[in-house]
Parts: sequence; C-alpha cells; structure tokens
Amino acid sequence: MFKNMLKRSRLSIKRKLGRTILLTLIFFVMANLVLAAFIVKSAVSAQMDYAKSTLGGTVSLQADMETIRENQKSEMEKGGDPSKMFKEMSRPSVNVETANEIVSTYADYIKDYSYEITVSANSYNMETVETKGPSGNMMNGNMPGTPGMFGNMDSSSDDSTLDSDIIITGTNAYAYVDGVEDGTLTIKEGTYFDEDSIDSVMISYEFAELNSLKVGDTFKIKNIYTEKSIYLTVIGIYDTSSERANANTMYMNTETAAKFFNTEEYNNGNYSVGNVKFYMVNSDYADEFVEKANIEFSELFENNLKFAVDTSEYDSLAGSIESVGSFADTILIIVIIAAIVIITLIVSINVKDRRYEIGVLTSLGASKKNVIGQIATELLIVGTLGFALASVTGTIFATTLGKSIVESQTASSSQQSEQNFGRPGAMMGGSMPDGPGGNNSRGSRTDSFPFMPDGGNMKDIVNASREGKKIELDINAQPIDYILLFATGYLVIILALILPSVSIMHYQPKEILAGKE
Repeated sequence: MFKNMLKRSRLSIKRKLGRTILLTLIFFVMANLVLAAFIVKSAVSAQMDYAKSTLGGTVSLQADMETIRENQKSEMEKGGDPSKMFKEMSRPSVNVETANEIVSTYADYIKDYSYEITVSANSYNMETVETKGPSGNMMNGNMPGTPGMFGNMDSSSDDSTLDSDIIITGTNAYAYVDGVEDGTLTIKEGTYFDEDSIDSVMISYEFAELNSLKVGDTFKIKNIYTEKSIYLTVIGIYDTSSERANANTMYMNTETAAKFFNTEEYNNGNYSVGNVKFYMVNSDYADEFVEKANIEFSELFENNLKFAVDTSEYDSLAGSIESVGSFADTILIIVIIAAIVIITLIVSINVKDRRYEIGVLTSLGASKKNVIGQIATELLIVGTLGFALASVTGTIFATTLGKSIVESQTASSSQQSEQNFGRPGAMMGGSMPDGPGGNNSRGSRTDSFPFMPDGGNMKDIVNASREGKKIELDINAQPIDYILLFATGYLVIILALILPSVSIMHYQPKEILAGKE
C-alpha cells in the first residue's frame, strides 16, 4: 500500500504540473525568507558575543558621594560647622597597591585597567611655552603648585617652592591618555611610554623646539616639594590639536610621575592614584566582578569608595544589534504564519477538487489516513525541492536582507553610537582571556601598539577600533541554519495539513460517488 501511495503521489505531481510549480515557488520564497532570518539571527548572536568581548563593561572605582554627603549631613546635625566642613572636604583616595591587587586577584575578569596621577614640577635652565589663560591673555608658563590628584599640600613647604611651570601626567598606559583616547594627541617623533619605561618622558613638539630637545636627549626638572632634580629621557615627542592642551605638559608612566610627589604623598611607593578603571573581558562579568570585589575589598566601602559599572558602550551597540535580531524574529514569524495560511488554502482547494478521486480510493479499500499520507507525501516532495533550491540562494538573499535590516535599524541611533566610541584597550591585537575559570593570558601593551616609524600615530589605531564597533554582520550560513530551515519547512507542511485532513476524515465515499454521478 505504501508503494502505491508513493506512486500515486508521483503521478499526481506530474499530472498537476501547474499546481506543482506554484507550490514549489511558494516553498522556495518561504524557504528563502526563513533561511535568511535564521542566518541573520546566527550572525546577530555571533556579533553579540563579539561585542561582549570587545566592548566589555567598564568598572570604575570612585568616591561614594552619596555616603559622604550623608556623613556630612549627620555631622552638621550634631553641630558641626558647615563652612569648615565643606572647605576641608576631601575625596577618598585609592592606593596604587590596592588597584594592582584588585587586578591580580580578578585577572580572569579584567581585560585591562588604567589609573593616573597629576602633579607639578619646576623646569631647570629651560624655557617653557607661553600658553593662553582663560581670558585669552598669554601666560609665562608659571602656575601654582599642583599636588597629586588626591594628596594634600605639604604645609611645611615654602610658598615659593610650590610655584611650578611643568605639568606632569602619569598613567599606567599611554593608550589611556585623554588626548590619545579622543584622537587629539599623536606621536610626532619617537614612541610612547609603557609601564617599564622608567624615567622616560613624552614632551610636546613646542617644548622640544623651544629647548632644542630631540628623542634620546636627557634633561632634568625639579620636584616642587623637595627641589630634588630628576633626570628624564625623551622617549617621544607628541603633537596635539586640542585647544585646551598645555604645551608644558609631560606624559610618563605613574612610577616615574610619582617621583614628583612630596614624601607624604609618595608613601613609600604606595601613592594614591585617580580615575581607576577596570575593563572587563566580557560585559556579562561586570556585576559578578563588583559583587566579589565588594566582599574581598570591603575596606574600600568603609573608606567611602564604590565600584560603579558602566556598560553604556556595549549597551549602545547591543541595542542596535538586538533590534536587528528582533526584526529577523518578526520576519520569521510572519513568514511562517503566512506560509501556513497560504499552503492550507491551496491544499484545501486541492482536496476539494480531488473529492471524486478520494471517494474512489476509499471505496477501493484505501484508508483515509492513507489518502492524507499521499497528499502529505506530495507536499513533502515539492517542499523538499523548494527548500533545496532555497539553500543555494538563501545566503545571497540573507546578505541583502541583513544589510537592509541593519541600515533601517541603526539609522536612528547612528549619532548616539558615534558619541559612545570605546577606548583602545591594551588587549587589542593581544591574547584575550577566556574569562572566569578559563586561561588568562594578558597581552602586553607594547605588542598591542607597535611603533610606526613612518610617523603613524595612535589616532589610526583609535579609528580602527571605532570602525570595528559598527554593526557588520557576518552573513554566512552554518549547517545548523540548513537543519532549522528543513525542520521549519516540514513543520509548516504538517500544520498546513491539519484543516484539510479534518475535511478528508469527514468524507463519505458513497455520498461523494453518488454526488458525482
């Protein structure tokens, strides 16, 4: 009986060629849309995973101002002097050893980290560049002494000692200098510093020209507190396009910059650092990292410090990517529903047209289930042909559909995305940790930002990093996409057969044949 059913199905397909071609086209179009949706969804999933690893959340260690103000309010209620209290208010500091300990303790979570210090110094037998003050008037370069970001001035220091004409900015990595991050600071000659570049300094082009300094030269400047001379070697000469830049600013690593602290601020090498940030391997790890770090380093909380999670960069891009995925889901649902409705109508009409054939078959002993099986076999043969053809063209169609969805979904948020560009991390081009429980292989900053002898600069790297954060779906069909295509297609056929099958089960062979006659 089964062989007869297959034979009847094959003959029916050949005999009703117009209907066969129509169904094949319907299945072909449906399969193209379904396959395209699955391919786009797979690409979206891959892009989301990539975004999580490259735009991992940033966790900053900052003052808990809410707690600080609550403490101030409590003190005022006890009779404290508000004017004195606010005048003497100081934000809590983070010691460099603590920051480094956090990094080593949670190395599986942290892709990179950054912190900085700012201090002043005095030039020695050198000219300083005149800079414009807030009113636009030229200044001679001298400025009041500026202690470290969190330190206090040494009260024993003479006022004249605290005058300074050099600004020292120390960061643990060149990549996190403000001007490098926003693309306004570039290397004109030489190279950049890293954590191992002790007593190396980057000076501005103007300062170098004014004092006839070149890469490799050594000069000395003074600590404004101790008047101790510190010798520095020029490792690089930078240029900046920022209007707010001070040409007397020198950039170096934090260990070198800390030499310009007073004794109390230096604290035997455990000095205070500011703008402490930890860049997560994956944005999903941020909350878990904060939860564990709050327990392990509870003294930070007691010192009015807190971990603040910032996943805005990832969230900005993820929102657009998820919109693409949602749009693909919508297309998939609409296509499946439409296909079920259309195929159900076609099969129902076909069954109605074949009432006499069904009556003859059932009167000859064929069961109604056998008749339904024959119609299902016809649909499966035609559907398989349509799905196979779609497998060839689906990727091309998916590429067009994917680009169309991306363009429509990201147009409204393009301006916001441009304002949320990420910073270049030290892991760019280096090895990526596998996250908690995996192997953690931290890439070196030196390998990540190779010196470009042709005058290239970090702006090129920053721009490349930014370009990598645009939504660029990798539209390539995977084996699972084809499996899902055929599974979905066959499911549509089964669902489309429900109503026609109910009609067939209610047919009475004698009534059909009597009516035909």
